[in-house]
Amino acid sequence: MKMKQLIATTAVALGAAWGTSAPAAEYELDISTMFPSTHFIQTLALEKWAEEIEERTDGRVAFTFHPAGSSLGDATRQFDQVRSGVVDVAVGIPAIPRGRHPRTTLIELPFTVPDSDVGTCALMAIQDQLKPDFPGTKILSLTVTEPSAAHTTQRISSLDDLEGMRIRTPTPAITAMLEHIGATPVGMPPTEIYESVERGVVDGNIMPWGPVGAFKLWEVLEYHYDARINPVSMYVLMNQRTYDSLPDDVRQVIDDMSGDWFTQRWGKWWSDTDQDAIDAARENGNEIIEVPDEVRDQWRERLQPVIDTYLEEESDLGAEQARALYEDMRAAVARCQE
Repeated sequence: MKMKQLIATTAVALGAAWGTSAPAAEYELDISTMFPSTHFIQTLALEKWAEEIEERTDGRVAFTFHPAGSSLGDATRQFDQVRSGVVDVAVGIPAIPRGRHPRTTLIELPFTVPDSDVGTCALMAIQDQLKPDFPGTKILSLTVTEPSAAHTTQRISSLDDLEGMRIRTPTPAITAMLEHIGATPVGMPPTEIYESVERGVVDGNIMPWGPVGAFKLWEVLEYHYDARINPVSMYVLMNQRTYDSLPDDVRQVIDDMSGDWFTQRWGKWWSDTDQDAIDAARENGNEIIEVPDEVRDQWRERLQPVIDTYLEEESDLGAEQARALYEDMRAAVARCQE
């Protein structure tokens, strides 16, 4: 960023000397994301955020996006890029790659959050406890998607009906849940699900509605048991050195445009995107089974042994630390529901 600042300052000086305008901003910041440039994460969330910062700083700050498909768009490298300063801001998923951010991903345990609004509120409420997951960076926002449904090739009326079925699993915790039920979990990237369903390799998938729409999985998975099982968490981080090098007034703008600005909006962004996929599934004639809160509460109790085992043995944290943090997370969820 310092080199960019020098280039921008030089451009201003040359522009003045030559009598021409110099459009370069004083602070040029790079944002990398693991999402395509057409995804709402960029078009609706990040571009609006960047534009607001540019306006509030009178054009002194400008952003360049590096989405999926670019040299900086690899999902597995987002955190390393922002921590090292290759980019100034990065957007990624804590579960990719697995084991790197074990505190934040506790929010993804089954039936921990009811929706994106509450899950996002809870993560931000305990963000100080999650900072060890993101060394060398400043947390601008943490959020979760709307929780996932069970999308299957045959109708189910309970998660118990997954017994004996081959189900694509997204995380170790969901793998444990499926094994507890008696299903056979199958790991694979989202890009392989459609063809795997067509070939009969899997009978279903646990996933939020957003990617079901993005990958058009409603075309091959025609039954949707909307149990709101688990969300996927996401971070927006800034390189700490970049942040510290900015002048006080620019840092204040970034502070004002982070945290609450995102938190108040993520729930609607996630739910609106999910609704597009739900509408597409309904137009296709698919069946969507709604699951009441009391059934979700029953499943949370039934899956407590799965959660206990994960906290004690599989979280990549010490058992005592994992359990204490998870309890704090659950307490934050309860407060955010009030």
